[in-house]
Amino acid sequence: MEVLKSGDALEKQVLEDARAKAQRVLTEAGRECASVREEWQRKTDADIRTLEAEREKRVEAVRSELAASLPLDFMRARLSYIQETLDAALKDFFAGLSAKDLAAIIGNRLQRLPSVFRDKDVVVFASGITGKEARQIVEGSILGVRVQDVKEMEQGPFGENRDVGIIVETADGRVRFRGTMRELSAQLLEQNREELAEALLGRDV
Repeated sequence: MEVLKSGDALEKQVLEDARAKAQRVLTEAGRECASVREEWQRKTDADIRTLEAEREKRVEAVRSELAASLPLDFMRARLSYIQETLDAALKDFFAGLSAKDLAAIIGNRLQRLPSVFRDKDVVVFASGITGKEARQIVEGSILGVRVQDVKEMEQGPFGENRDVGIIVETADGRVRFRGTMRELSAQLLEQNREELAEALLGRDV
């Protein structure tokens, strides 16, 4: 009977040793698998970063190549489109102004002029604004100016089509200020072309 008990204890000890050994093997295997997974993940992440960096380099190279090879005609067409868009937008803006708004803009421009018309006799040419309004704009904006006459602007001084606004000219004809829609539009394009283009067409223009 004692022999049977000894045999059972030995078998139990063998089983426990086997289980412990199996557990150690499984734990070690788990650590090795985790290490392999981590190493694989690090390598994969590094490869992905390398590929992304390479892709960005290739994309940038293609962009540079395309930009360098753009035909001159395309660039001309693009610039022409931008100019036409700006011209149309400014034309619509000024067309939507009331006579009172236009008078205020012209008056503001006159006030910022050097004192070339101060205390001088002038002749005013008006279009789209009544003679009375034109006189009030000039006399209210220039200190000491004397308006000799207000005439209808039949045609621009250089033969261009009739414009809307006023032209102020000294009586001797030596000095002239043009406060017309065409002139104001040209000044806006000269001073604020980039801002206007971005506002209408976006920053990538």
